Amino acid sequence: MIDYLAVMLVSVGAGLAILALYLYLAPAPEHRPTWGFGFGATALILAETAIPMIVTWPLPGSYNVAYGEPALMFGALFTVAGFALVFRLDLLGPAIWGFFAGIAAIVVGANIIGMHMSSSPDVAGVGFILAGLGGVLTLPAVAIRKQRWIAVLAAIVLAVAAVIWLYTGYLSYPGHMADFAKYVPAYMKK
Repeated sequence: MIDYLAVMLVSVGAGLAILALYLYLAPAPEHRPTWGFGFGATALILAETAIPMIVTWPLPGSYNVAYGEPALMFGALFTVAGFALVFRLDLLGPAIWGFFAGIAAIVVGANIIGMHMSSSPDVAGVGFILAGLGGVLTLPAVAIRKQRWIAVLAAIVLAVAAVIWLYTGYLSYPGHMADFAKYVPAYMKK
């Protein structure tokens, strides 16, 4: 089994942090294209990991559904948002789509807690739920720009979710490295 979940977790955490900072700072239109590349980096890593996860099921059981499918939605969302920012387009379309992806993340998070998935289901579940809530709040933050408090609230929720995802991702590296310390690819075996 090849497990690349750590890089996915860190990429989601980085993406959530970028989105939180973007909503909080509300950059002027002329500065938005630069932000598109941060969104694009997240999208690239998630596309490279989520698609194979969904197709090949490298993790045991329903972990592939719980992590692969939301990562694919998040990656797709960050792809279109990144392009929208680079080309100075409005983010309302991606925010509407993100609203529904956010609901999916909340559902996944609740199920991770309810099914006791992962070694820390409460932490993982809350991370999903907060990321989803941040996605849901991003729609009114983008649509109702005059109500600045909505963007600030969304940024805070996303920042807390980012901390959870980054913490989980960084802590998973030592375990994953130890698990594969003696791994030898089939082509190198004698």
